[in-house]
Amino acid sequence: MRSFSFRLNVVIISILVVTLLGMGIYVAGLIQKVYTETLSNRLTKEAALVSTFIQTEQNVTHLPELQSMIQQFAQAEDSRITIIEKSGKVLADSEADPSKMENHSDRPEVIEAMHNQEGHAVRFSHTLNQEMVYVAHVFTDPNGNIKGVVRVALSTSQIEKFIHKLWLSLVMGLFATLLINAIVGLFVSRHITKPIAEITSVARKITEKNYGSRVKGKMVGEIGQLSSAINFMAASLESQMFEIEENQEKLSRVLNNMVSGVILIGESRRILLANSAIEDLLGYSEKELIGKLHIEAGLNYGLSQLIDRCFQTGGQIREEVHMYYPKERIIDCNLAPYTTERGEVKGVVTVLHDISAIRRLEKMRSEFVANVSHELRTPITSIKGFAETLLDGAAEDKEVLHNFLEIIFNESERLNRLVNDILDLSRIEQKKVPLHLELINLYDLVKEISYNLIEKINRKNIEMELPEELPIVLEADRDRLHQVIVNLVDNAISYTPDGGKVSINIIETGEKIQLEVKDTGLGIPLKDRERIFERFYRVDKGRSRESGGTGLGLAIVKHLVESHHGKIEVESAEGKGSTFRVSLPKRLSL
Repeated sequence: MRSFSFRLNVVIISILVVTLLGMGIYVAGLIQKVYTETLSNRLTKEAALVSTFIQTEQNVTHLPELQSMIQQFAQAEDSRITIIEKSGKVLADSEADPSKMENHSDRPEVIEAMHNQEGHAVRFSHTLNQEMVYVAHVFTDPNGNIKGVVRVALSTSQIEKFIHKLWLSLVMGLFATLLINAIVGLFVSRHITKPIAEITSVARKITEKNYGSRVKGKMVGEIGQLSSAINFMAASLESQMFEIEENQEKLSRVLNNMVSGVILIGESRRILLANSAIEDLLGYSEKELIGKLHIEAGLNYGLSQLIDRCFQTGGQIREEVHMYYPKERIIDCNLAPYTTERGEVKGVVTVLHDISAIRRLEKMRSEFVANVSHELRTPITSIKGFAETLLDGAAEDKEVLHNFLEIIFNESERLNRLVNDILDLSRIEQKKVPLHLELINLYDLVKEISYNLIEKINRKNIEMELPEELPIVLEADRDRLHQVIVNLVDNAISYTPDGGKVSINIIETGEKIQLEVKDTGLGIPLKDRERIFERFYRVDKGRSRESGGTGLGLAIVKHLVESHHGKIEVESAEGKGSTFRVSLPKRLSL
């Protein structure tokens, strides 16, 4: 595309060319007309002079004296003179033999002179074979009768030469004028277009999002006002875009740091916006979702139905939806339309929150209440039953009394352990049990616990294998770590058949220490491994009650290990025993 400067120069030069050419043509025509009229006046005067001379010289006839006189006049005036009789016969001619010339009565200038005393014509001369200007004037006798016509002629070649010279001068003048005007026009156009080009460049940069671009230099007039307006617009746009980008960044941070998934569906039912949390909830990244119809984007069918209903009703919707991909979840769906001022629904904002954990906790809480009630009912029922039996008269038999009191004591002990375990677990879960850290020799602690359990070990004839005696020290709460190891070792002994084996091993790996408790007991079925750390969950409920367990030991162990920034894992094969592995850091950063 041609530049504005080029187009402006072309327009200016074109106007100059047309104007100067028109003026040249007009001036040339005017000069040609004036020159021709001047020449005609001259020839008219010459014809009148010759006519007067002929009228005064009455003795002049068509004799050689007339021819000689005409030639002298013609030579002096540099023109052709012809004397024509009234009948049209040529009496004398300065450039041709009059005897050989044809009758001139039909010549236009002669006919006009016979009627009007004078005649004019511009025509081709067959005698001289060139274009001529003719002027005729009558001459009379003393009585005023027309005797003939004096005709004076001049070749137009002189006029053409003059006009040619005139045109040459005009063309040179036009060219010089055009060149000067072109140079001046280029300078002026550049002076005008340079700031316009700069303003255009700044405007283009602004469209390319370079909002820091400004029109530089001082400009006056309307262009100065335009440059000031452009600079003001650029500054305003820069400020607005900065604010928009800042708001977008804030919105992006908020959306991408939200745990809840957010989806924005447009009027065309296509997904316009999605945050990063959606990928975890739906199994699809935001790039895969944006631009697709919500029904085809892999969303849950129930969620798609809610979106369609929100579009149709224009009201807010909150419902729970079950999803099975990428894994089973319960999603709390909050849908709200965004509308125009006229109430037309332009889209739907969908906020998804995973409440699977909440529902699971509610279920666990319900199960916990049920389990606590069940666990408390058994010892309370036993105590109540045996107490009623004693009150009914069984107390008279000392042996029965002793047995019943022993059972009541054991059940109360079991009830006490259950209540204590529940209270301990509650305090641990609420992080109300502070850790009193100290350096502990783990081998000494394991040895001490094994010694305390020696009676139970011997009673079941279990082979106890202790770790190698090494000075392995870690930072922990002695009482809580003691509780962890006691629970694990006691469980291993309880669920290992008579004559079995329990092994304890300590492994030091860098900044961590790993404690393994391995038994050759019944093992844990695969379906139960993920749930053994739940409260009151028992693999074998009958065996658990026989061993005096409350079903809270492993739940307490897990929370205590996590409070020490560690983790616990289990490996087991049904019928081949289990291995509980506790990993703890040597130093705690609290």
